[in-house]
Amino acid sequence: MGRTTYADRVKAILRSASSDAVCDALADQVRGRARGDQCDEMQWIEIAQRALNLLHERSRVAFISEAEMHLAPDVIDHMRRDGHDVVMVSDAHKAKLDEQYQAGDTDLRTMEGFLTEFNESFSYQFVERDQLGDAERRILDRSADILELVGIGRGSAPPIRISETMRVGLDTTSGVWDTTLRAIVIKRSQLGSLADFAGTLLHEAAHATTGAQDVTRQFESVLTDYLGQTAQQAVAG
Repeated sequence: MGRTTYADRVKAILRSASSDAVCDALADQVRGRARGDQCDEMQWIEIAQRALNLLHERSRVAFISEAEMHLAPDVIDHMRRDGHDVVMVSDAHKAKLDEQYQAGDTDLRTMEGFLTEFNESFSYQFVERDQLGDAERRILDRSADILELVGIGRGSAPPIRISETMRVGLDTTSGVWDTTLRAIVIKRSQLGSLADFAGTLLHEAAHATTGAQDVTRQFESVLTDYLGQTAQQAVAG
């Protein structure tokens, strides 16, 4: 007897099942794709959709397609830093999740949902120079010298803003190149040491001046170039 004979019955059972054992097993089947042991029932789009939602309810996950994994490695890195388990799904399953998100389920973390959540999480409390302590001002005043180490002159240097906070609830970000403000924003705590401030400033300057994204070969090349220029000046000096 072929599977199509009882497919509708199996689908009905899986759609209506509410026991923890069945729901946990369905949720685990989403991860089965990466393990290579996903059951045949996950080929049924409505069952796969239920499994994806069950996993979403039970775990802190973010769903991405294979194409997104390659096109936006910087976003994937942010997802993991924020404590999400990144789960790759097929294009067909990802399309259904995107439809669900666009229909109003904004708690669902697809690429689109995560980016919206990530961008909205930034909340600055800017601190002006005259509000800083003497030691903090001395470090901030070295900004131009630091940028000149990598060939960024005073006339081409991006604006630098200092903020008490960076992100709501998850304030582990030290700095960011804010494309809306067209400025580098650095967390005030980085002014506690010249090394911390310089490292964050150069990292964000690489984004600001080249457009390179985190976790890409281009960004690694820019940082390697910065290291070389800085080392050359240090040794020559």
